[in-house]
Amino acid sequence: MIHALSQGRLHLFGNAPASVLFVHGGFHGAWCWSRTLSFLASRGVSTAALDLRGHGGLSQDASFLSDGIDAMTEDVLEAMRLMPAPFLVGHSLGALIAMRAASQISLRGLILLAPAAPSGITRSHPLPRFPTVHTVQPPDEVRARKWFMAGASAPDMTLYLRQLCPESPRLLNECFHEGVAVERDGLTSPILCLSGEKDDSPLHPRGQDQLIADHYGATLRVIGSSGHCLMLDDGWECTASEIHAWIAAR
Repeated sequence: MIHALSQGRLHLFGNAPASVLFVHGGFHGAWCWSRTLSFLASRGVSTAALDLRGHGGLSQDASFLSDGIDAMTEDVLEAMRLMPAPFLVGHSLGALIAMRAASQISLRGLILLAPAAPSGITRSHPLPRFPTVHTVQPPDEVRARKWFMAGASAPDMTLYLRQLCPESPRLLNECFHEGVAVERDGLTSPILCLSGEKDDSPLHPRGQDQLIADHYGATLRVIGSSGHCLMLDDGWECTASEIHAWIAAR
């Protein structure tokens, strides 16, 4: 079932009211969670995945250029109002957005997959500021393999690349240059951080997930066969199993 939001779009998966909301990262959409949602549904967990505004095939009008962390967080909060006290799962930039949302609403638990670093967490990257007059195009195959899919053995990435979408320059600039603050005291729910052992690029250097987990008092689990996109590459089932076990324990 698909539920239209003010700007985003919510995909509901399962027969019962959803208890887990999944938030994608930059250039991606709700589609990236399809195998994880099926895995959880087979174990009786009803879920929902969000297309943030301008993602997953949603239109990107002129306002998308100026849609940053606050606008994307509002999409998450709007979806969460339909799911009382849910678990919230975010990946990469979506994990940073999820952290911002989690500081504003009651949760049963927060799960971060390869999270983008909030301000105050040591990180380094080679990116210049993005011009704000046009969207940022997705990476080509070489960069996509290095940045996102280092844990994928599939030789053909055509379908994956086709599903990526342009990204808001403001969102990327806020993350990589201006910094996004998430106060430690604002996150009161239990936190699980999942890290891909093969995730080591200039945009997400090795050790970043450990720093974030330590800073926020999160439990860290490392998925040995995964790169940055832990829910899409060869280790996706290990990731889904970790998510399911942690939710079930609560």
